[in-house]
Amino acid sequence: MLTQSQIDSYHRDGYLLASGLIPDSLSAAAETRMWDLMEMAAQDSATWSRLPDGAHEFSESRGVVIFNALQDEDLMACATPAYLAAVSQLIGESVEQHPPQTVHTQNLLQQHTEPSTPRPHIDGIPKEHMHRTFPGPYRIATLVYLSNIEPGGGGTAVWPGSHRKIRELAESDPVRYEYLFDFNKDIPSLDLGDPLIVEPRRGDVLFFQHLFGHNGTANTLRRPRFMMRYFCRCESCFTTWKKTEEWGHWTP
Repeated sequence: MLTQSQIDSYHRDGYLLASGLIPDSLSAAAETRMWDLMEMAAQDSATWSRLPDGAHEFSESRGVVIFNALQDEDLMACATPAYLAAVSQLIGESVEQHPPQTVHTQNLLQQHTEPSTPRPHIDGIPKEHMHRTFPGPYRIATLVYLSNIEPGGGGTAVWPGSHRKIRELAESDPVRYEYLFDFNKDIPSLDLGDPLIVEPRRGDVLFFQHLFGHNGTANTLRRPRFMMRYFCRCESCFTTWKKTEEWGHWTP
């Protein structure tokens, strides 16, 4: 369970990086399974640039390897009762009867580029879905990391407190910013301050709110970075935050 200080931090800053919700034994098993899915050997760096045959998508520009709707037992075990309880605490509503159903990976291969600071963005912006800015496609999003991330290894850039300024801009012109796809274009014009690059450890979970400014950073190291989100295809999740033809992001 989260402490009151953690809950207060989440509402104040718009995000929370939490440890201890996934036991080390479970995160280790999930990491091992991810190496297998990626068709790589953890102790053989010669395999780390290999693109797995079973991947559903690969973004060459970002080095992202995506597997959609994995129902692997070791990966799903990371949706622990403690994790679900933390989600419930942060949104103020029980999610015990609505656990996630599958996993969606966003694993990063090495990119041969200089480290740089990304611009902030918000989630739910693909043009083909045209999600409305309000109430938005989700209340809370979570990222589960299965790697120990070192500097330059694909940490996540966050802008603490950005959700307040971003919401203020959205509410300033509801017609112009009716859709997230259009609204996202103007977010870089806001003065959100300098980002913080969070570098989670294996088993850490990053929670963030709707309209929170964040972005991924490049993995400039040889070792791949493993991270996953959860999918669900219940009517609510599929219609609210559709991701594929059959699945939506889990949206408690």
